[in-house]
Amino acid sequence: MERFRALPPDKQADLKRLAASKLWVPLPGPQYDAYHHGADVLGFGGAGGGSKTDLLLGLAITAQRHSLILRREGMQLRAMIDRSREILGTRGRFNEILGVWRGLPDGRQIEFGGVKDLNDIQKYRGRPHDYLGVDEADQFTEYQVRFLQAWVRTVIPGQRCRTVLCFNPPATAEGRWLLTFFAPWLDPKHTRPAVPGELRWYAMVDGKE
Repeated sequence: MERFRALPPDKQADLKRLAASKLWVPLPGPQYDAYHHGADVLGFGGAGGGSKTDLLLGLAITAQRHSLILRREGMQLRAMIDRSREILGTRGRFNEILGVWRGLPDGRQIEFGGVKDLNDIQKYRGRPHDYLGVDEADQFTEYQVRFLQAWVRTVIPGQRCRTVLCFNPPATAEGRWLLTFFAPWLDPKHTRPAVPGELRWYAMVDGKE
């Protein structure tokens, strides 16, 4: 518990509570802040490493009830599925064919999937999830992500709904929409720049945010 000492007392208590579950605990710093952030849609970026993957899994395992975690190609999910097995151990049952964890604590369910082709998103139409986690979101189109977000909903009282987009700096034109989507946080020349973690509210007016 040495790493907890530098945190405020309330955060120390929260991390100890999560640690007591023996499942997953967010690392102090950006990962902890992202885990507890109040945004309905959150972007979590940075260089390659396990922090983004663990955030997506940690939320699904400890905070959400019905989760959908996506990569552009389903075969790219192997490392993430293996990591989920490390965290969950003997808890629950994983269907290798469907890519779904069932029988998890508190009735949680986690589904892994891919949307390689543009229209592959249609297989998720009408299938509500309270959590959408998109890994390597810079490999998705804006249309795909916005379509999938439309099915982030729940009928469970008190269950929070959220979308988390994890990404590296876009290396192709396909992912550059993220630079506009998160412009206040990513563009230093933005007319109203936002600091990391700042919460903002958006509305769609006449087809424009």
